[in-house]
Amino acid sequence: MQKARLKKKRRFKYRLIGYAFIIFLGYELSFNIIMNLKLVSNNESFVKALLIDSNYHMLYEKKASNLFTKAFSKILNVNEPETMLENIFHLKESKIKNTKEMAYVSNPNAEVKEIDKEPEVYLYNTHQGETYEGKALEGYNITPGVMMASYIFQNKLADYNVKALVMEDNITDYLNLNNMKYSKSYNASRKFLKEALENNQDLKLIIDIHRDSVPKDKSTTIINGKPCAKILFVIGEEYETYEENLKMTNIINDKIKEKYPDLTRGIITKGGKGSNGIYNQDLSPKITLMEIGSHQNKIDEVLNTIDLIAPIIGEYINET
Repeated sequence: MQKARLKKKRRFKYRLIGYAFIIFLGYELSFNIIMNLKLVSNNESFVKALLIDSNYHMLYEKKASNLFTKAFSKILNVNEPETMLENIFHLKESKIKNTKEMAYVSNPNAEVKEIDKEPEVYLYNTHQGETYEGKALEGYNITPGVMMASYIFQNKLADYNVKALVMEDNITDYLNLNNMKYSKSYNASRKFLKEALENNQDLKLIIDIHRDSVPKDKSTTIINGKPCAKILFVIGEEYETYEENLKMTNIINDKIKEKYPDLTRGIITKGGKGSNGIYNQDLSPKITLMEIGSHQNKIDEVLNTIDLIAPIIGEYINET
């Protein structure tokens, strides 16, 4: 009799464990199904979602920490990440080439804001392959990097009536076609930059956007409760008119420093042996190089920074 009761209790205990496991497995499976409906798998859609909701990236982190995802990560993460040039916006097919269309990309349900003027800002990336931390995005064809930062910047400037263009040319392809090494990237971007300057006579500011390689504690600050990627300006001093570029950059940096002292790491000048010293800035006194964050920053931290500096850049452009 006693043994029968013990067996009955044991069976009941096992049933409870079994039921709990089934409920847990059902929850994990349901969570993944729901998350898969919310998550996108290309750069274009990711930027759209990120511009609408700056916390969107957190969904990927939540899924990455999910037990079901961890258990089947090798099966689920079957896609190779694509670069911005390989997949983002499909520029030639979708013809997203102006601020009006970029405003639509950010929020398809919003009223499209038209900017009836010539481009005033040109954004480009000499080192297009520089990426940000994106472990949770691996396997979703999403590569957060400096090109993504340029498109976000373009969109945010539109909110302040500033029309910006982003360089669409592929630096890597140009280097490969001309048997040039990576160290010649500035030679490649110089060609495309000269074409942009010839075709856009009203440009007031040209920014070569990069990201640094310093530790995260040096590249990140908290502003208004949000983590932001710090910026750093770099000016070459191996050309005759560098003081004009430095003066222009100082004006912008001072404006940023006045509102957000911890956001900028300042301006450094480079020249001499072992340094580029020019960075194509000899082509115009309106060119500057801006490092946004480092390899350990996440794209949302870059977005937070652009949110802060876009109105400042807008103010500078409208004053110029």
